[in-house]
Amino acid sequence: MSGIKLSIIGAGSAIFSLKLVGDLCKTKGLSGSSVSLMDVDERRLNSVHDLAKRYAALLGTDLRFEKTTDMKRSIEDADFVINTALIGGHAQLDACRKAGEKHGYTRGIDSQEFNMVSDYHTLSNYNQLKYFLMDSRGSEEMEAQRSF
Repeated sequence: MSGIKLSIIGAGSAIFSLKLVGDLCKTKGLSGSSVSLMDVDERRLNSVHDLAKRYAALLGTDLRFEKTTDMKRSIEDADFVINTALIGGHAQLDACRKAGEKHGYTRGIDSQEFNMVSDYHTLSNYNQLKYFLMDSRGSEEMEAQRSF
């Protein structure tokens, strides 16, 4: 099989992206495919790219990984695009957490999977949903908010 091109936008998350890369490496039907890792944070992107290549090599998987900070380049000719980007980045997430804690909204158990007390991501989901639902006319406004 000649494979496909898969683009992962927001690939700088070591935890999420590497779990996804692990699944891709274990999927025999993707042999010969390429994975484009894209993130605006070059340091995090480099780390995930290096780890993904090492993991694929350890498993003997026939996947090629490329990295870029240019979204258009990443999605060009892609068969599938997975968007994992955190709008506003980790600084915005921290600001949401601090605002919530200031008003008594505590994180509880600090894990999404086992958080039985509260879900601190509720505070940050507004920007995520707004981004996913906006049309191209709203891109300038969202770009301005990215530097929050």
